[in-house]
Amino acid sequence: MIDKVNIMSSLNDFFVKGGIHEFPIFCIARQGGRTAVEILARAVIMEGKHAYIGQNLTGLRSMGANSIVIRFAQSEDIPPGFNVTNPEGALFMHEMFIRNAPGSSGMSQLTPGAVVGRLNSGFLMVCTSKAPEELDYPVPFEGTVATVDAEAIFTKRVNLQPAPSGITALGLFVAATGDLVSLDAVKEAILAHDRLSKKVREVNVLCLMDAFDQAKVAHNLKLPGRPVEKAKATTRFSLKPDGELHLMTQSMSARWRTKLPICDMSKCTCKECFSAYSCPEGAISWTDGVIHFDYNFCKSCGTCAQECVFSTITMGDVDQAMQIEEEKGSAS
Repeated sequence: MIDKVNIMSSLNDFFVKGGIHEFPIFCIARQGGRTAVEILARAVIMEGKHAYIGQNLTGLRSMGANSIVIRFAQSEDIPPGFNVTNPEGALFMHEMFIRNAPGSSGMSQLTPGAVVGRLNSGFLMVCTSKAPEELDYPVPFEGTVATVDAEAIFTKRVNLQPAPSGITALGLFVAATGDLVSLDAVKEAILAHDRLSKKVREVNVLCLMDAFDQAKVAHNLKLPGRPVEKAKATTRFSLKPDGELHLMTQSMSARWRTKLPICDMSKCTCKECFSAYSCPEGAISWTDGVIHFDYNFCKSCGTCAQECVFSTITMGDVDQAMQIEEEKGSAS
């Protein structure tokens, strides 16, 4: 009998043994989050480390959100990809990302809900006016909880709306994580970021310092979590031009596909599906040793077939794939 391979467990061990720090970061579009992560990466590189940035450019962009992951370590052996592997913590540049996150822990997508669902310890950093103990976090959490009102800090110095407070939020990151990266290195990285004008860089350094000084950091804090109603896998929302949310029953991108992923389970020797962790649409689930594809939202990008460790997933005929998935449902 062939032993099953626990891929995620092996990856987690690799992160721990390699001293790889992984932090998902979520921001609103135009908030300056991408620039902030670039500056953070520059800062850790200045300190002699190696850094990797991954951004989810192909997945659902709910509420104009940007999902980014940064990994850094002393070694250059940092795995690529935008899935969440072994998060040491997370930075949410707006409270809405934890407030609206469903807290699903079934997959490791680079989405607020998936990250919240598996982030039960480590560093929880949220840009909000609330104190750490006041956060309404969906799942139980124990560790370092830190908050700061980055938008208010930036707006006080620069009366600009919406406030591009992403760089300001780095002050919270440094205050919460301690010696992972120094405040001086981040300041130097901001001043060296020549894509911004000299005046803008100098103002952002002042905002960074304000955020660092004003950050509320609570170590060994326990948040109780709250009951969360599980949403159906096919539930998605889109924004109408007038700002009203309406329910979608199928992804728009599903309409142009010509092939769908099919898995030959007789050849699969995994305890869990690495391709499920890599799917940019969150359209793959793994239940009781069986893979399931949500074809309502699969956009046929082929990522799952590319990432399948043993090449058991292939892109096949649409009708054949739908029939196989229907037979799985009948058998369960």
